[in-house]
Amino acid sequence: MNRLFTRMIANWGINIATAFVALRTNLMRSILTTVGVMIGVFAVILAVAVGEGAKVSVSDSIASLGSNMALVFPQPDSGEDGPSRRDRGRLTERDARLIARQVPGVTAVAPQLRSSITVASAGRSTLTGAFGVDPGYAAVSNVSAEYGRFISEGDVRTGARVIVLGPTVADKLFGDLDPIGQSVRVNRAPFTVVGVLESKGSSFGNDNDDLALVPLSTARQRFEGITLPGPDDLHILFVGFADGVDLGDGKRAIVETLRARYRVAEGEISPFTVRTTEEFSEETGEITGVLQGILVAIASISLLVGGIGIMNIMLVSVTERTREIGLRMALGARRADIRNQFLVEAAVLCMIGGTLGLGLAMAAARAFESFANFPAPIGLGTSLFAIFFSGFIGLVFGGYPAIRASRLSPIEALRSE
Repeated sequence: MNRLFTRMIANWGINIATAFVALRTNLMRSILTTVGVMIGVFAVILAVAVGEGAKVSVSDSIASLGSNMALVFPQPDSGEDGPSRRDRGRLTERDARLIARQVPGVTAVAPQLRSSITVASAGRSTLTGAFGVDPGYAAVSNVSAEYGRFISEGDVRTGARVIVLGPTVADKLFGDLDPIGQSVRVNRAPFTVVGVLESKGSSFGNDNDDLALVPLSTARQRFEGITLPGPDDLHILFVGFADGVDLGDGKRAIVETLRARYRVAEGEISPFTVRTTEEFSEETGEITGVLQGILVAIASISLLVGGIGIMNIMLVSVTERTREIGLRMALGARRADIRNQFLVEAAVLCMIGGTLGLGLAMAAARAFESFANFPAPIGLGTSLFAIFFSGFIGLVFGGYPAIRASRLSPIEALRSE
């Protein structure tokens, strides 16, 4: 058994060495042939990397919102008549307090208002997204001030003109200077910087640090463009749950509480949308998975074209080397030896192209990460799969030429010119 295994290894070693000799003999043709496989592998690996990067970005985006959390959005008025029609599709601070009291497992609620503002200081200005929040936002969304402090209850109660800047905004306005205690103008009104948030980086090409936070009451008074029907209405409500609480149960409890609050009858469409971070993660995972599959399918066409090119070149090689094949058979080579020789040549040719394509894909992935600020990870498993799959492509598309070579008649082959 050991002798048989050793002989098999030796035969394959000889085939591989013969393959490299044959490829060097027709070097330019070999190089041009590998280009097709190289482009195919490059396209497939890059598609996989971009898909994985999208999943990473989605995970980072959801993580930046906070974990174990539900988001409540008001929906437009359904148009139905009734005594509570004027309240349909609204979300208020009273709703936030009701959810905090009645829904089991809630650790914090964070009402929020949203707008765009221009923040200016010492001749510098920047347009950024602004959020009116209360102290509960820090607990629900896992954010905190790296320097200075966060929004306090006193700030919200008094409508203080204080602001907490994201790192990107702080850098644009103050550079290396300490922004804490500095005065900025928000839509031409003076505000005092009391804190700078910890950096959360970027996801999907969006800068999660390009924002500013002000007290909820101050935003209601000072933000321009907020058109809400009531004096305590909200754009969105974040609801944080304790660890171990089932988010599905929490979501149902929120919906039941709000439907009872607004007397929504059985069978009527709820005027609120409640989504959990768990749902966001599942849905976006499905979407990115489908997109990745589409990208890989499209990129695989290039690999198919490269494989067809390999088959074409190997058929040409068989025709050119017919006399060599006949001579090997006359010296005792079996049909299996001839077949394996050409299979190994096709596999080696494809693996060289696959390795080059992998290197090109890695370079492109690094460019994505550096210039587009978008993750495109290529793991060791993906790299090894790319190389060995390239070899498999060679075996598949080199199969017909190899079988054709092994079925040549020795006498006819030797007569070939």
